[in-house]
Order: sequence, then C-alpha cells, then structure tokens
Amino acid sequence: MSDDVTQDAVLRFAKRLGQITANCETAAVWIGSGEPASWQYVRRDGETIVVSRATVRYWAVRDAAASNGYRLDVPPDDIDAVPGAQEIRGMPHADVLPTLAVAPSLAANSGAIFRTAWEDGSDYPTLGMFLRFGSKADDLGRAGVIGKTAQALYGGPRNSSSKVQRTRDAAVREWRALTRRLDAVRDEFVYRSVQPSGSA
Repeated sequence: MSDDVTQDAVLRFAKRLGQITANCETAAVWIGSGEPASWQYVRRDGETIVVSRATVRYWAVRDAAASNGYRLDVPPDDIDAVPGAQEIRGMPHADVLPTLAVAPSLAANSGAIFRTAWEDGSDYPTLGMFLRFGSKADDLGRAGVIGKTAQALYGGPRNSSSKVQRTRDAAVREWRALTRRLDAVRDEFVYRSVQPSGSA
C-alpha cells in the first residue's frame, strides 16, 4: 500500500473512532482497564452491529484505498499481486446482533473461562513459569523471561540457544493446547447460556 493510502487510512481511522466513541453506546469493556473494547453501532439501514477498533481500522483502510484507486473487494491481477503491496481480502463479518448479545457476556466472564481452562496449570508448566517470571518484570522486553525459564527448567547457562529453543517449542505446544481448551470452555459456556433454564 502506498504512503498516501496509509496516511489517509490513519486520518480516517482517528476521525471515525472519535465519532464512534463519542456517539455510540459501549458494548464491551476490557476487564483489566475498564476501557471500551467495542461499541454498538447503528448502520444507516437501522441494523445494530458491534464494532471494535479492528472494524474501524478495516473501514479506514477500505475507504482510503478506494479513494486512492484501489479496490479491496477485487482480487489483484498477477502483475499487482506483490506481497505487502495491497491489503486485498474480504473480511469475515461476525458483527450481527447475536454477537452483540454474546460478546459482553464472554468479556465479563473471561477470567472464569481462563481459570476453568487453566485449572491448576500443571498441564502448562512452561507457560506457568513464563507467567511467574513475567509478573515480576518491570520491562518484559528486557526481562529475559524465556532465558530465565529455560535455565529454570533445563539448567545450564542462561540464554543457551538450544535450551531457549527447547523452551520456546514447549511453550508453543502448551499454548496451542491451552487455546484449544479455552475454545472448548468458551463454546460450552455459550451453549449453556442459550439453553432454557430447565434443561442441562
């Protein structure tokens, strides 16, 4: 994408996000900070959808590209298909009213969902150690969390490349397993929330 499109997209994003935060009702908030995470946006046709910063960013890029001669809904020609040159793919739209009903509930219960999936943490020893070292760090970028974890788990010199790689690989495996478990817990939570109160 050209610099003109990028600059135009940034300006459009800032303007539209300002309008949405000023005029739209909050749909969900971040648990830790209480900052709005999404808003209820009423479209011109009267339908209410949930928009987040990612939605507003997509709209800004789409509109900036269109005003500068690009089309996001048309696949590029072979000549134009240069990696990184265009952001040209359709975005899935999971922004209808059912999402509006479920998203705040999931956000409000995200801690419980995580605790249920995490259990005692014994299935995720590497991630648990990351959390312990990371929680004590003032600056995660300089804390050497992976190196400290590798040394604690496998011994030897700190930041040993083989042990750091082994730790990283273990963390990736654990993260994938935790993600699957989080998805299962969240799906079960949504399923139970839509069941009549008399059935189980």
